[in-house]
Amino acid sequence: MIRRAGPALLFVAGVILAVVLAYHAGVEAIGHALAAVGPGRLAVICVIQVVSLILCAAGWWVVAGGTPFRACLAARWIRDGATNLFGFIPAIGEAISARALSVIGAASAGRATASTIVDVAVEALTQAVYTLIGLALLMPHLNIVQARHWAIVAGVALLPVLLMFAISRHHGALHFAEKLGEKLAGGLLGLKSETGPLNLAETVRKIYLLRGRVAAAGALHLLAWLMSAVQVWAAAAALSHPLGLLDSVALASLVSAARSAFFVVPWAAGVQEGGFLLVGAALGMDASSAIALSLVLRARDVIVGAPAVFLWYAAEGRRRLDRGAAASPPAP
Repeated sequence: MIRRAGPALLFVAGVILAVVLAYHAGVEAIGHALAAVGPGRLAVICVIQVVSLILCAAGWWVVAGGTPFRACLAARWIRDGATNLFGFIPAIGEAISARALSVIGAASAGRATASTIVDVAVEALTQAVYTLIGLALLMPHLNIVQARHWAIVAGVALLPVLLMFAISRHHGALHFAEKLGEKLAGGLLGLKSETGPLNLAETVRKIYLLRGRVAAAGALHLLAWLMSAVQVWAAAAALSHPLGLLDSVALASLVSAARSAFFVVPWAAGVQEGGFLLVGAALGMDASSAIALSLVLRARDVIVGAPAVFLWYAAEGRRRLDRGAAASPPAP
């Protein structure tokens, strides 16, 4: 019960923190900032997010080995939607997207899971680069003491990101993940009963040997990370304290790093808002505008992510119907 209650307690604590921060910033001022952004600019931000999804899907497609691009795009869309809407289960988006790639793309479960592991690891490595770029851009706004503190914070935030990449290259860790995954997959994803062993370690190793493809995937993911800064820049342009594009990179990258560092907090409740407040304050942004930016991005996650979850349910429902029709005996 304690293990099950842990995520719920973290979520409640995060929500309380977010409410306190919003109250401190001023609810009325936040409302004015959100009204300034408006539905039209929110639509533009959602379109930019779709561009980011396409870049991420292209990065996955490069290492997926013959899987159709449309399948990678749908699976990536489902991954982000599940992560944003079902964030109370760690790694649920990655697990569902591996399953989705197998269902939609007709890829083997082993290949789909292995390419997912490599894709997530490459994305994590490019996030580390993105965070370092953002930290370098933030430094001119800080004094020596603040710069030292932010360097420590960034270093702590990068630890889980770099650890994720290291695990994906470790043969023993992949074998352990495969054994654990096979135990969980039957109940959650239905992979083991349908396909047997996944052979993750060997398949992942073969993908990493394609160095040109892995490098291309990294470049595409870095471009996708930069699209998050473009979204922050587009939203902040409507506020009382607009940001330059370089400052938007600093803000978006360090908030993303904070979310990754506190991945155990469901939906990054309170973490995202606190990140926008702290980094925004260093850039001269008022508290109400910072909280408004966070809320705009949360609205974007729901608008873009909800249809993906429906797509996942539709794909699974159709697959079960097809299997049921194939298993039923012909009518006399």
